[in-house]
Amino acid sequence: MLEKTNTPIILCSSAPRLKKIIAEAGYQELRLNGLLAEALVKKDAAIRPQFVSDEAIRIVSSIQGPIFLTDYEMLFDPRYSIDVIRFFYELSRRAKIVIKWCGTLDDNHLVYATPAYRDFHSYNIHDYDITCVI
Repeated sequence: MLEKTNTPIILCSSAPRLKKIIAEAGYQELRLNGLLAEALVKKDAAIRPQFVSDEAIRIVSSIQGPIFLTDYEMLFDPRYSIDVIRFFYELSRRAKIVIKWCGTLDDNHLVYATPAYRDFHSYNIHDYDITCVI
């Protein structure tokens, strides 16, 4: 499955065997938050939200080979207005990508945070052609 797909794969488990399979398939871990923050801090704070998607795409495009995306929580920041799942599809056009989901999978919904937080997101997996690995 890792070699044949051109859509993002969402990993909803942290099972060591899955991480091993991903590593053996040649996927490089990309911890996005640090690199993205480093690029954005150079922009004026007032216009920073305009550059988040472009900078993340630039970072992903700079990686050679398939990517295991982790540490990307800043994409959920409501100031950036990013549909994170659609954004993962955009990234998958540039590279094979597996995403370690940083939330939960509840009743066919990928959930990030809780409704009490401004960065809460819930995505029905049937609304997106998502491959989730549990």
